[in-house]
Amino acid sequence: MAAPDDAAPYQAAPDQAAPDQAAPSDNTTLSDVLEGYADAGFGSNFGAQEGGTVRCDSCGAELDPGALAIRSVRRLEGASDPDDMLAVVALECPACRAAGTMVLGYGPASSDIDNDVLRALPEQRDGGELPAHAPPSETPDG
Repeated sequence: MAAPDDAAPYQAAPDQAAPDQAAPSDNTTLSDVLEGYADAGFGSNFGAQEGGTVRCDSCGAELDPGALAIRSVRRLEGASDPDDMLAVVALECPACRAAGTMVLGYGPASSDIDNDVLRALPEQRDGGELPAHAPPSETPDG
């Protein structure tokens, strides 16, 4: 069993804060979260790439994660296995303006590629009408 320090869900650079301080402990599925963001206009896909870049599937641009406009981050933990930890990031491509999501693993079982991208993402969120930590479908007004 890992020591508590080894199980930190997000290891930010010293000058950054974690994207969320408290992971929801509900049974919301990844599909529910992705559908909620898609319904809010975030239907494109982004993916973490080798070398710590992010690829926009709409235009093919390879992007610096530190320059992305992060709108929201929703953390999920597996209902049967808390080590199944995911972060769903709602963002916009600066090249083509596509709005979409990127799913990244975090925690002790995550890949180096996902960790590199998570560490490089800006903490600042400019969600506008989008909640900072959830798709609108998970809010009381959604």
